[in-house]
Amino acid sequence: MAAIYRYEVPVDDRWHPLQLSGRIVHVGCRNMRAVEVWALHADGAQTVRSFRVYGSGHPLPPDVEHVGTAIAPGGQLVWHLIETA
Repeated sequence: MAAIYRYEVPVDDRWHPLQLSGRIVHVGCRNMRAVEVWALHADGAQTVRSFRVYGSGHPLPPDVEHVGTAIAPGGQLVWHLIETA
């Protein structure tokens, strides 16, 4: 049975592993200290993927992919969810 699960990636300048079994469907932010990720989930095999949050204007390392962008509460900060390739 498929469902959509919610995950959090802290805004802390570190990479965070997430065990996902499906594609990411939405990225959002309700708390300035974390970016939320909603992904399809199906029972069975899960893949560990690594994510990090970057602010606008911050340099990105090579070989990464942009997953989504979220505006923090208040609208003054914009977070970008990045995945290692």
